[in-house]
Amino acid sequence: MTMQDREFLNQFEAHTLDPSYFGHQGHLRLAWLYLNSYPLETAISKVTTGISSYAESLGATDKFQHTLTEAIVRIMAIRLEPDTPVSLELFLARNNDLVENIWGVVGRYYSQETLNSELAKAQFVEPDLRPIT
Repeated sequence: MTMQDREFLNQFEAHTLDPSYFGHQGHLRLAWLYLNSYPLETAISKVTTGISSYAESLGATDKFQHTLTEAIVRIMAIRLEPDTPVSLELFLARNNDLVENIWGVVGRYYSQETLNSELAKAQFVEPDLRPIT
């Protein structure tokens, strides 16, 4: 059964969302919802602080990686078509690499060394291979 977007956000923000709804596509859904509701910097803040807090509520504090999370939100933002309403399903169909090969996508911008650093885990680190534009 599919959960409606508002209920998904409410449960996520209340830390009551069942983790089965928050795999990779759940992360993409969250970013897409916030990007379609807020300016970029606000969306980034809501996604990064929200996922960090949600992970902490599950006792999974070691899983959150700030740079990876923010980079994905920024990449999604540049792929959104302004003034063209699109469903999440259509957006992901048009950007299937975000679903099927997220590491390959992020790897265009970051070396493994940079992405795996403790600094990148704790805060946003600018890409070292090419800018996200």
